[in-house]
Amino acid sequence: MRLVEDQKITRSVPGFAERVAQESGQPIEACYQCGKCTAGCPLASVMDMKPNQVIRAVQLGLEDTVLDCNAVWHCSGCETCFSRCPRNIDMSRVNKALARLCIIEGRKPRDPAVATFHKAFLESMGRWGRAHEVEVLSLTKLREASQRLKDIRLGAVLFEKGRLGLLPSWVRKSRDVRRILADSEARARTTQETEP
Repeated sequence: MRLVEDQKITRSVPGFAERVAQESGQPIEACYQCGKCTAGCPLASVMDMKPNQVIRAVQLGLEDTVLDCNAVWHCSGCETCFSRCPRNIDMSRVNKALARLCIIEGRKPRDPAVATFHKAFLESMGRWGRAHEVEVLSLTKLREASQRLKDIRLGAVLFEKGRLGLLPSWVRKSRDVRRILADSEARARTTQETEP
């Protein structure tokens, strides 16, 4: 199937919806576009494709459209979409599966700071068993020149009000978190090597 999208012809990829459904464990085909996920999403305003549009594009097999959008990377995983969905589709799991597919295929987010943030977040998780906000922000700001002075006043206010702690808190089973992250990374590498 071919669709014209933004003056560009887009091809539908057979089996893409099934692949995403399998990766995410979510019933993609069950979505009937009620829009409740988008209405409740706190980040819909910064996404180029709203959650219901992502699901519809997946259903249509528009792989390039979906894997090149920023919605996949901006999802916070808050699961508001899931709590509102009458078909019990957890869009945050769909977005995580799409992000994994992006990584496997070597696709990067259009905004490099997003990838930098994700990498810093995972590093902090691996080190402490949970994300240490100051470390994540510091690593992101240091690695991404466009982010260095952005939000500095907000950071000062949050620190002043005690919302950002200088020292990280430990998770008792941080080794388990490191093992889970290592297993996930190994699985992603294996999948990447076996993909055509």
